[in-house]
Amino acid sequence: MIPVLIVPVLNHWDLARRMLSTVEGSVERVVIVDNGQIGMRHPGAEHIRPILNLGFSGGINAGISQTPEAPWWMWASIDVTFTLRDLDIIENTMDGARGPRLITGDRSDERLLRFAYAALNRECVEAVGLLDEWGFYPAYYDDDDYQYRCQQGGVEWISHNGQITHQRSATISATAFATANARTFPMNAARYMAKWGGSPGAESFTRPYNRPVPLDYTPIDITGRARRVWK
Repeated sequence: MIPVLIVPVLNHWDLARRMLSTVEGSVERVVIVDNGQIGMRHPGAEHIRPILNLGFSGGINAGISQTPEAPWWMWASIDVTFTLRDLDIIENTMDGARGPRLITGDRSDERLLRFAYAALNRECVEAVGLLDEWGFYPAYYDDDDYQYRCQQGGVEWISHNGQITHQRSATISATAFATANARTFPMNAARYMAKWGGSPGAESFTRPYNRPVPLDYTPIDITGRARRVWK
């Protein structure tokens, strides 16, 4: 069984229901992060209801922080669907880990975006920390950041797409969110450059901001966060 499945939801509760129907019976605990203040409920799920959208990474971090006893966690976007075989592969991959490990979609396969789903164990969190919800709020470049940190921190990174399907970017298909993302995406791109000294794949720093700090270091930028709220 998958110990914990974290589901950040901003809109499209219909897609979330569809995704959840494909994992039924394979998950011990479902934690839904209601980032859109939709007020949805799902039978047997636990719900986190923030005042303001926590962002994709912030929602995942909240789900992990609320279930700290789990040996590993999985998250899923609302716009993916799973097969039982894929869930078995994910479970066996994580249960068989002997060190820090993460499994997610292969970034070279256009069928499934990396981080549309992922699973990581507590050894991974101990090695490189949680996702950077301050640096890359509310979404995008957080996946590049985490992969680069995992690379620097010796985390075993496993790619698996299998028969998982993905209705790409359904969350930002709404006009308001698409407009907001067009504004914040370049902001996060610039923040990535500042943090790692280059764009994804062309980084020049091995520590955040080229400082002698841990891999999970991120400055608390409350003004920057306010500027990047999706309204």
